Amino acid sequence: MLLRKFLKFSILAYALIIALVSANVSQAQSVADIINAAEKKSDEINRVLSVLQNADQVTQFALVEALLKEKDKALVKIGREHALFSTNPAMQNLAIQSVLNTNSHLRLALTDGETADSLKWVEHVGGTSDEKSGFVLLETGSYDGKCWLQPIFNRCRFSVLGTSVQFQNHSNGGQSVRRAQASLALGADGVLRGPIVSSSGRALLSIDLKE
Repeated sequence: MLLRKFLKFSILAYALIIALVSANVSQAQSVADIINAAEKKSDEINRVLSVLQNADQVTQFALVEALLKEKDKALVKIGREHALFSTNPAMQNLAIQSVLNTNSHLRLALTDGETADSLKWVEHVGGTSDEKSGFVLLETGSYDGKCWLQPIFNRCRFSVLGTSVQFQNHSNGGQSVRRAQASLALGADGVLRGPIVSSSGRALLSIDLKE
């Protein structure tokens, strides 16, 4: 009961913030108007959550598909996270594609390098590393109907098959240290994980799709 009340309060508070920040509230608009807008938004979110939690798989899929096309970022986030944590591979696939379509960059994290130099690949592509981990932000690129292209090279950087993602980073002949490839699988926590191989060695690559 306490959790339900907390969630209800949280949704209303979130809706109120949206109303204040994104509704272009004029000075002439009363506090009552703002609260009414927040309550309307809260009701909308509650209805969406109710359908996602209680509807059949076909209805859930159709709703998630519609939410991911919304301009309202709050609704997109709800649809994406529901799909990411779903046990339905088709919905998980929708979530992965949504992230690649809407996020201009993804944060790649490397850990568990097989040698001391295995994490240094990120430094060759603009990232940073230490003895335990490495991080870099890479562009997702545009979608050509088959994959998401690496800028400049116009070759596949991210390819999706079901709940798996193939990653490749390309380079010209003189910059082979920038090349890498990985096979990633979506985990129950909404994170893509898998081994990455580069000229620096092997390591574990993680991409958190919730970010």
